Amino acid sequence: MFQIFKSFSTELKFYLLMNALFSFGGVLSGVFQSVFLWKLDKTFSLLAYYSLYWSIAIIFCFGLCGWLARKTSPMITMRLGFVFYLITYLIMLIFHDTLSDHIMLLGFSTGLAMSLYYVGMHLAVLDLTTNDNRDQFLYVQGILFTIGGVIGPLLSGVIISQLEGMLGYYVVFIGTCVFFFISFLTSLKVKGHPITAKSYFWDVIKNPSQEWKKMYKVMFADGIVSGVYGTFLITMITFKVAGGELSLGVYNMAAELVAIATFYLLAKFSNPKYRLAIYAIGSVSIFLSSVLLSVLPVLISLIIFGIVSPLAQNMITTSMSAMIYEAIEKDPEYKEKRLDYIIIREIPLGVGRIIGVFLFLAMRKYFDFDLLLPVSFSLFPIIYVLMIPFLYFIWRKSTKESVLSSNEM
Repeated sequence: MFQIFKSFSTELKFYLLMNALFSFGGVLSGVFQSVFLWKLDKTFSLLAYYSLYWSIAIIFCFGLCGWLARKTSPMITMRLGFVFYLITYLIMLIFHDTLSDHIMLLGFSTGLAMSLYYVGMHLAVLDLTTNDNRDQFLYVQGILFTIGGVIGPLLSGVIISQLEGMLGYYVVFIGTCVFFFISFLTSLKVKGHPITAKSYFWDVIKNPSQEWKKMYKVMFADGIVSGVYGTFLITMITFKVAGGELSLGVYNMAAELVAIATFYLLAKFSNPKYRLAIYAIGSVSIFLSSVLLSVLPVLISLIIFGIVSPLAQNMITTSMSAMIYEAIEKDPEYKEKRLDYIIIREIPLGVGRIIGVFLFLAMRKYFDFDLLLPVSFSLFPIIYVLMIPFLYFIWRKSTKESVLSSNEM
């Protein structure tokens, strides 16, 4: 991995460091933010509405953040994203016990922060990498993100368990704010690249690349899963089975160690022609391990899920991201239109997240409280599996072309 890292430019190295610091700040609180919100009402409604509000906010804010990126630069929006992530945690610290009355404010602040950050992040990945080295870059970035994840959850779990009441959560949230501020300072070393001031939004809507047009259904389906399963279901079921904040911290530390090993192997052997196969293996694995943990919520099932889940999620998210970036690059004028593609991506993704939350809220009418979590946890990952044939028919031609190119070389 060190040789791969050395091959990156200085600007790309600072970009990775900036995001590694940001990631560490996020993992300090990320796992426990859902538990904190759950403790405020002891149901999943507050978590669901929080997810709903930030999903709605992203749809409205992403276009605005794209406009800001044109007027300034994508790196400026990314820095502002760090600032608004910090503000989001300050909202949690300020309102703490009455946060349930301000959950809409928290959700919209989170949505704005995510919009600012991801507009800059997606464009930075497109500008600083190529299709040939993008998989390796994403896996190396994943390793750096995950290293912080090894220490962060355990440290937070110890702090929360040792301090009375909710005090431990407040200490952890303050620590997160500090790391977000350091990330902002580090980002000053990354200049970024300006983009054209002209918008091609409607042109991309009407005449996107063929691969991009077919990816709309996939992005919509991905949003359904990420809006619920990836947002709070994983955290809540592992918290329930692990039995407390400290145990949850230990579990997440072990899971992140597994993730580092898998990221390393995937970075070493990654190749664009294997994306479909990697995604398929990851989606089936996450589904089967989720069903196992739902049906048998015991320690051995949690250990198996802790081993399988980091590997499977890395395979799914990295392959999906690489496919989306490649679909953008299929447009001959993608350099001029790349920001518009990134903005439009959030429409099917955001609508999918909202539908996912409504599906979860609707499930409350058909399942009692004790069954709601395990049933929803096992059902939502099915969508990943159903996406396999769609992705195959979209990318089979590109995969064959990649194999032929490799053989010719």
